[in-house]
Amino acid sequence: MSSGRTLASFGGIEAIGRRLFPYRGVIWGTMGGVVYLFAHPRPPLFRLGVFLILLGELLRLWACGYIKTYRGPMEEVEELTTAGPYAYLRNPLYLANGCIGLGIVFLSGILALIPLFLGVFAFLYGSIIRAEEAFLVERFGKVYKEYASSVPRFVPRLAPYPNRQGTFSFRVLLEREIITIGTLALVMLLFYLRGFGVLRILDRLFLRL
Repeated sequence: MSSGRTLASFGGIEAIGRRLFPYRGVIWGTMGGVVYLFAHPRPPLFRLGVFLILLGELLRLWACGYIKTYRGPMEEVEELTTAGPYAYLRNPLYLANGCIGLGIVFLSGILALIPLFLGVFAFLYGSIIRAEEAFLVERFGKVYKEYASSVPRFVPRLAPYPNRQGTFSFRVLLEREIITIGTLALVMLLFYLRGFGVLRILDRLFLRL
Protein backbone atom coordinates (compact mmCIF):
# COMPACT_ATOMS: atom_id res chain seq x y z
CA MET A 1 0.00 0.00 0.00
CA SER A 2 2.86 2.38 0.72
CA SER A 3 4.92 3.87 -2.08
CA GLY A 4 7.96 4.22 0.16
CA ARG A 5 7.85 8.01 0.00
CA THR A 6 8.22 9.56 3.46
CA LEU A 7 6.31 12.59 4.70
CA ALA A 8 9.55 14.50 5.06
CA SER A 9 10.22 14.10 1.33
CA PHE A 10 7.16 16.00 0.18
CA GLY A 11 8.12 19.18 -1.62
CA GLY A 12 6.57 22.29 -3.11
CA ILE A 13 3.01 23.14 -2.11
CA GLU A 14 2.77 19.95 -0.04
CA ALA A 15 5.71 21.02 2.12
CA ILE A 16 4.16 24.45 2.64
CA GLY A 17 0.90 22.82 3.68
CA ARG A 18 2.63 20.59 6.22
CA ARG A 19 4.40 23.59 7.76
CA LEU A 20 1.22 25.69 7.91
CA PHE A 21 -1.04 22.91 9.22
CA PRO A 22 -0.14 23.27 12.94
CA TYR A 23 -0.50 27.07 12.80
CA ARG A 24 -3.79 27.41 10.95
CA GLY A 25 -5.66 28.44 14.10
CA VAL A 26 -3.03 31.03 15.02
CA ILE A 27 -3.11 32.49 11.51
CA TRP A 28 -6.88 32.94 11.52
CA GLY A 29 -6.91 34.20 15.10
CA THR A 30 -4.31 36.87 14.36
CA MET A 31 -6.14 38.03 11.24
CA GLY A 32 -9.44 38.09 13.12
CA GLY A 33 -7.96 40.22 15.88
CA VAL A 34 -6.72 42.84 13.42
CA VAL A 35 -10.07 42.88 11.61
CA TYR A 36 -11.87 43.33 14.92
CA LEU A 37 -9.99 46.49 15.79
CA PHE A 38 -11.02 48.18 12.53
CA ALA A 39 -14.53 46.69 12.30
CA HIS A 40 -17.71 48.70 11.91
CA PRO A 41 -20.58 46.19 12.07
CA ARG A 42 -23.85 47.00 10.31
CA PRO A 43 -27.17 45.29 11.13
CA PRO A 44 -27.98 43.57 7.78
CA LEU A 45 -24.42 42.29 7.29
CA PHE A 46 -24.19 41.29 10.96
CA ARG A 47 -27.29 39.10 10.65
CA LEU A 48 -25.90 37.49 7.49
CA GLY A 49 -22.63 36.87 9.31
CA VAL A 50 -24.39 35.16 12.21
CA PHE A 51 -26.29 32.95 9.75
CA LEU A 52 -23.08 31.89 7.96
CA ILE A 53 -21.31 31.16 11.25
CA LEU A 54 -24.20 29.01 12.50
CA LEU A 55 -24.38 27.20 9.15
CA GLY A 56 -20.65 26.55 9.22
CA GLU A 57 -20.72 25.29 12.79
CA LEU A 58 -23.59 22.90 12.05
CA LEU A 59 -21.49 21.43 9.24
CA ARG A 60 -18.51 21.24 11.60
CA LEU A 61 -20.59 19.36 14.18
CA TRP A 62 -21.70 16.85 11.57
CA ALA A 63 -18.17 16.37 10.28
CA CYS A 64 -16.33 16.34 13.61
CA GLY A 65 -18.58 13.64 15.00
CA TYR A 66 -17.22 11.24 12.39
CA ILE A 67 -13.50 11.78 12.99
CA LYS A 68 -11.48 11.37 16.16
CA THR A 69 -8.22 13.23 15.46
CA TYR A 70 -9.23 16.45 13.71
CA ARG A 71 -7.36 18.63 16.20
CA GLY A 72 -4.18 16.56 16.16
CA PRO A 73 -1.36 16.08 13.67
CA MET A 74 -2.20 14.22 10.48
CA GLU A 75 0.10 11.39 11.51
CA GLU A 76 -2.46 10.41 14.17
CA VAL A 77 -5.02 9.38 11.53
CA GLU A 78 -5.58 5.63 11.80
CA GLU A 79 -8.66 5.09 9.66
CA LEU A 80 -10.17 6.64 6.54
CA THR A 81 -13.58 8.13 7.26
CA THR A 82 -16.00 8.03 4.33
CA ALA A 83 -19.35 8.27 6.15
CA GLY A 84 -21.48 11.26 7.14
CA PRO A 85 -20.58 14.42 5.22
CA TYR A 86 -17.41 12.68 3.98
CA ALA A 87 -19.64 10.54 1.79
CA TYR A 88 -20.54 13.70 -0.18
CA LEU A 89 -17.32 15.76 -0.15
CA ARG A 90 -13.78 15.17 1.03
CA ASN A 91 -13.24 18.36 3.03
CA PRO A 92 -16.43 19.26 4.92
CA LEU A 93 -14.45 20.72 7.84
CA TYR A 94 -12.61 23.17 5.61
CA LEU A 95 -15.82 24.13 3.82
CA ALA A 96 -17.36 24.75 7.24
CA ASN A 97 -14.38 26.87 8.26
CA GLY A 98 -14.80 28.86 5.06
CA CYS A 99 -18.43 29.61 5.93
CA ILE A 100 -17.42 30.65 9.45
CA GLY A 101 -14.56 32.83 8.23
CA LEU A 102 -16.76 34.53 5.65
CA GLY A 103 -19.37 35.02 8.36
CA ILE A 104 -16.82 36.84 10.52
CA VAL A 105 -15.99 39.12 7.59
CA PHE A 106 -19.68 40.03 7.37
CA LEU A 107 -19.79 40.60 11.14
CA SER A 108 -17.02 43.15 10.70
CA GLY A 109 -18.98 45.05 8.08
CA ILE A 110 -15.86 45.44 5.89
CA LEU A 111 -16.89 43.93 2.57
CA ALA A 112 -13.57 44.91 0.99
CA LEU A 113 -12.01 42.09 3.03
CA ILE A 114 -13.90 39.38 1.14
CA PRO A 115 -11.33 39.03 -1.69
CA LEU A 116 -8.48 39.05 0.85
CA PHE A 117 -10.17 36.37 2.95
CA LEU A 118 -10.87 34.18 -0.08
CA GLY A 119 -7.28 34.54 -1.26
CA VAL A 120 -5.78 33.61 2.11
CA PHE A 121 -8.30 30.77 2.47
CA ALA A 122 -7.45 29.36 -0.95
CA PHE A 123 -3.70 29.52 -0.32
CA LEU A 124 -3.77 28.22 3.26
CA TYR A 125 -6.21 25.36 2.83
CA GLY A 126 -5.15 24.64 -0.73
CA SER A 127 -1.63 23.85 0.46
CA ILE A 128 -2.86 21.99 3.54
CA ILE A 129 -5.24 19.85 1.48
CA ARG A 130 -2.43 18.93 -0.92
CA ALA A 131 -0.28 17.86 2.04
CA GLU A 132 -3.13 15.89 3.60
CA GLU A 133 -3.94 14.13 0.36
CA ALA A 134 -0.30 13.15 -0.13
CA PHE A 135 -0.27 11.75 3.39
CA LEU A 136 -3.55 9.86 2.91
CA VAL A 137 -2.31 8.30 -0.31
CA GLU A 138 0.80 7.24 1.59
CA ARG A 139 -1.24 5.86 4.50
CA PHE A 140 -4.20 4.25 2.71
CA GLY A 141 -2.97 3.80 -0.86
CA LYS A 142 -5.51 2.42 -3.34
CA VAL A 143 -8.41 2.77 -0.89
CA TYR A 144 -7.95 6.54 -0.65
CA LYS A 145 -7.30 6.93 -4.38
CA GLU A 146 -10.61 5.20 -5.12
CA TYR A 147 -12.41 7.42 -2.62
CA ALA A 148 -10.78 10.61 -3.94
CA SER A 149 -11.67 9.74 -7.53
CA SER A 150 -15.36 9.43 -6.58
CA VAL A 151 -15.87 12.23 -4.01
CA PRO A 152 -15.11 15.91 -4.84
CA ARG A 153 -13.03 18.14 -2.58
CA PHE A 154 -15.64 20.86 -1.97
CA VAL A 155 -18.64 20.51 -4.29
CA PRO A 156 -20.89 17.81 -2.78
CA ARG A 157 -21.90 14.87 -4.94
CA LEU A 158 -25.64 14.17 -5.12
CA ALA A 159 -25.52 10.53 -4.03
CA PRO A 160 -23.44 9.36 -1.06
CA TYR A 161 -20.24 7.42 -1.58
CA PRO A 162 -21.25 3.72 -1.58
CA ASN A 163 -18.36 2.36 0.51
CA ARG A 164 -19.07 4.33 3.68
CA GLN A 165 -16.96 3.72 6.78
CA GLY A 166 -17.16 5.47 10.14
CA THR A 167 -19.63 6.11 12.95
CA PHE A 168 -20.86 9.30 14.61
CA SER A 169 -19.67 10.00 18.17
CA PHE A 170 -21.27 12.58 20.46
CA ARG A 171 -18.37 12.02 22.87
CA VAL A 172 -15.95 13.61 20.39
CA LEU A 173 -18.18 16.68 20.14
CA LEU A 174 -18.44 17.05 23.90
CA GLU A 175 -14.70 16.65 24.40
CA ARG A 176 -13.37 18.63 21.42
CA GLU A 177 -15.91 20.79 19.56
CA ILE A 178 -17.31 22.48 22.67
CA ILE A 179 -14.19 24.69 22.54
CA THR A 180 -15.09 25.94 19.06
CA ILE A 181 -18.73 26.55 20.01
CA GLY A 182 -17.70 28.65 23.00
CA THR A 183 -15.15 30.58 20.95
CA LEU A 184 -17.65 31.40 18.20
CA ALA A 185 -20.25 32.52 20.73
CA LEU A 186 -17.67 34.85 22.28
CA VAL A 187 -16.64 36.16 18.84
CA MET A 188 -20.24 37.01 17.91
CA LEU A 189 -20.76 38.74 21.27
CA LEU A 190 -17.59 40.78 20.93
CA PHE A 191 -18.45 41.89 17.41
CA TYR A 192 -21.94 42.82 18.60
CA LEU A 193 -20.47 44.96 21.39
CA ARG A 194 -17.96 46.39 18.90
CA GLY A 195 -20.69 47.63 16.60
CA PHE A 196 -23.70 48.23 18.80
CA GLY A 197 -22.51 48.24 22.42
CA VAL A 198 -19.92 49.63 24.77
CA LEU A 199 -16.94 48.62 22.60
CA ARG A 200 -17.89 51.18 19.96
CA ILE A 201 -15.46 53.38 21.87
CA LEU A 202 -12.72 51.65 19.86
CA ASP A 203 -13.82 53.75 16.87
CA ARG A 204 -11.97 56.63 18.52
CA LEU A 205 -8.72 54.70 18.50
CA PHE A 206 -8.79 52.85 15.18
CA LEU A 207 -9.59 54.34 11.81
CA ARG A 208 -12.19 52.46 9.82
CA LEU A 209 -11.01 50.52 6.79
